[in-house]
Amino acid sequence: MSWFTRAFGSTIGKKVLAGLSGLALVGFLIGHLYGNLHIYKGAGALDEYAHHLHEIPGFPLIEIGLLAAFALHIGLVINLTMSNRSAKASRYAVKGSKTGGGAGSLASRTMALSGMTLLVFLVVHIVQLRMNRGIEGGVGNLTFDTLANPAISALYIAGSLTVAWHVYHGIQSAARSLGVNHENYTPLIVKGGAALAVVFAVGFASIPVAVMAGLPTDGLAVFASSDDHGDAHGDESHDDAHDEDTDDAADDESASADETH
Repeated sequence: MSWFTRAFGSTIGKKVLAGLSGLALVGFLIGHLYGNLHIYKGAGALDEYAHHLHEIPGFPLIEIGLLAAFALHIGLVINLTMSNRSAKASRYAVKGSKTGGGAGSLASRTMALSGMTLLVFLVVHIVQLRMNRGIEGGVGNLTFDTLANPAISALYIAGSLTVAWHVYHGIQSAARSLGVNHENYTPLIVKGGAALAVVFAVGFASIPVAVMAGLPTDGLAVFASSDDHGDAHGDESHDDAHDEDTDDAADDESASADETH
């Protein structure tokens, strides 16, 4: 364990570990957003998605691993931020060279605050939805009922925007910590991080806004129409197949009659 302590006990090691855990969590957020957007198809679609998700072998262990990764990442970010603040001269030098000022510098200075905010939001989210997942009515109706509370919806909107702000700076910071700092690639990373942050902000925040605006529990009409069209197409295919089977049977009977004569 001595090599591990030496490697990840140093400031550079902590930055690398924070970068790797952060990128892993970004991957989780992409999948989480995809799952949450099922709410626009209705509570039933969200229940079905959650059911398939929880049928994955060892899923409880995955959840524990994700929670540990969140705690580790946020703890490392807070530790690194506090260490940087204790070394003022180093902090000012890095602040000027890492992001060049503007929104990046502001994000850098608020990483610890956004990290602690996300930790509180994560705890609230787990208590409200994960711990009550087995109640009658399913996770879909539970989500609608939870977000129908304006105070809770406001909390989720604030949490969504904080996630986006944290990701915006975090992707840049992770790239630098992992040694990706090139004049050709860094601008692409910054733009990509900004685009992903916007997707997270709009995607996650839109859900409580939609519920508060009266999103039907059976989903938007456009998805219902799509499902109805799919069902109708399936019925047509079934009817066509039935007609073909009937025609084949008639041909067989005719052929048998001819052979008899």
